[in-house]
Amino acid sequence: MLKRMLHRIVAHPQVYDAVQRLAGASKVERLLSRRVPGRDRAARVLDVGGGTGISRNLWPDDCTYICLDVDMEKLRGFSQKHITGSPLLADATRIPIRDGSLDTVLCKLVTHHLTDQAMSALIDESARVLKDDGIFVFMDAVWAPRRPAGRLLWSLDRGTNPRRADTLRACISRRFRIRHWEHFSIYHEYVLCIGTRAGEHLAPEAGTLSD
Repeated sequence: MLKRMLHRIVAHPQVYDAVQRLAGASKVERLLSRRVPGRDRAARVLDVGGGTGISRNLWPDDCTYICLDVDMEKLRGFSQKHITGSPLLADATRIPIRDGSLDTVLCKLVTHHLTDQAMSALIDESARVLKDDGIFVFMDAVWAPRRPAGRLLWSLDRGTNPRRADTLRACISRRFRIRHWEHFSIYHEYVLCIGTRAGEHLAPEAGTLSD
C-alpha cells in the first residue's frame, strides 16, 4: 500500500524531477555530457522512456529531440519545460519511427522496468531506427546486492526487473558493437554503454572504466 502511494506521488512531473535530482540526476547528466560522442552534430535524437526530458539539454536546441514515453502525465511535464522538443506517446518495444532515421538513441533508466522479452524488443527497435553511423547510449542501474543503499532503492523502485551488468551487456551486444562500457556509483551501481552499428568512426572499445 505504501509503495503504491509513493509511486502515485512520484508520477507527478514536478515531484518526479525533484526525486531524480535527489537521486543524482545532475551527476549522471555531467557524465553523459563527457562521454556521448557527436552531441553537437546530432540532428535527430530519440530519448526512449524520456519522461519529463531531463536529458534534453545534452543536445543542441535546434536538433529534433523526440521524448518517447508511455506516461502522458510525464510528457505533459516535458512539453511545459521544453517548447522545442517533440513528445511521443508510444511503447518503446514498437517505436513508430522509420528505419535508419536517427542519429542518437538514448535509453536511460528504462530496462529495469521491462521483462526480458520487452528489453530485447527495445534493443532491436533502437538498432532499427538508428542510422548506420548512429550512436546508441544506454544507462541503467544494475543489481548489486552488496550495496545497502542500492537494495533499499530497489525495494522502493517501480521497476521489478533489476539485472546484472553482464546480462545487460550480453543483450546489447546482440545488436550493437560496444565502444565504451563503464561502471559508476551514486547510490545505485550503474553501467553506461556507448554502442554503434556499421560505418561508425569511433575509437575501439574503451573497456571497463571507473569514475
